[in-house]
Amino acid sequence: MRISIALILLLFFTYACDSKKDKGVLPQTKNITESVYASVKVRPKIVYYPQPIRSGVIKKIYGKEGDLVGKGQILFEITPTEIIKGQLNTAEINLQEAKSNYLGSDNLLKNIALEIQITKEQLSLDSTNFKRQERLKEKNLENKSEYDQAKSKYYTTQNQLGILRKKYTQSQINLKNNYKKAVSQTKTEKGQLNDFTIRSEIDGKIYTINKEEGDLISSQEIFAEIGSAEDFILEMDIDEVDITKIEVGDSVLIILDAYADQVFVATVHKIFPKKDDITQTFRVEGTFNKNPPKLYNGLSGEANIIVSKRKNTLVIPTAYLLANNMVLTANGEVSIKVGMKNLDFVEVLSGIDSTTTIFKAEE
Repeated sequence: MRISIALILLLFFTYACDSKKDKGVLPQTKNITESVYASVKVRPKIVYYPQPIRSGVIKKIYGKEGDLVGKGQILFEITPTEIIKGQLNTAEINLQEAKSNYLGSDNLLKNIALEIQITKEQLSLDSTNFKRQERLKEKNLENKSEYDQAKSKYYTTQNQLGILRKKYTQSQINLKNNYKKAVSQTKTEKGQLNDFTIRSEIDGKIYTINKEEGDLISSQEIFAEIGSAEDFILEMDIDEVDITKIEVGDSVLIILDAYADQVFVATVHKIFPKKDDITQTFRVEGTFNKNPPKLYNGLSGEANIIVSKRKNTLVIPTAYLLANNMVLTANGEVSIKVGMKNLDFVEVLSGIDSTTTIFKAEE
């Protein structure tokens, strides 16, 4: 009786062990894709960080985080220094003076023009008198003293007229140049004053504001982050061992933490050529083929960039592939040539066929 019980126990354990033994699998013919994994962040397509040209105290902030802004819209104002305000005041006074001298109702040019008119009238009289003396001389009836006086006066008046005309021309040039300089200087001073008013350079949304009214801000500090309100891109960081596999136009499967139960399709549109020295990764950008219902700056998730596809190819489960591209068969380990790989399957190019049973290695 003891022998029979021992035999039964032996048979039971032998059967149990056989039932746990791997019976092996056959390679399958199916479609396979290879993808590159990357973390992903959603960013505005255009991002702009406004900074002031001049340092100072923030006088007023227009708008708040989340507001839409238009190109040219005022973002904030800095209190201008007294020196800048004084320079503008002086420039405006000089402009008014130059304008009055050049275009005013009683300017220098009008006074010279009046002198020219009076001198022209005098020259006409002197010319008439001199011609009369010349006619008398032709008849030998002239009085030499009166003739010389008329002649001298005529040429003197003629010279005076020439001098006045030159004075008018030169004064016109000088007054015009002074006026143009005053206009230019006033424009420059106003431009410097405008440096204290910072405007948006793009249409977009205010995502962050880093300062408050009354804060001191330098020309090296960023006031805010402004970016596209509707257009977003996907930023992906790729390990250098995978970057050569990726091409512009590759499809990307995206899972965002905010939409954990949905998969979105995107397309690679830009590959940056330089590796980031800090992260030791390459930046790749993509765009959604169809945007999720709502997008926010900074949403994160995971991306799988599909870098290759095969249809109806021979594959084995990834778990059955041993080190150095070996598989375990009934006849022992066999070397195979592999193609594409993913987490689930490995493409078999040669070494075994669809009739070869392979086994998992014992752990």
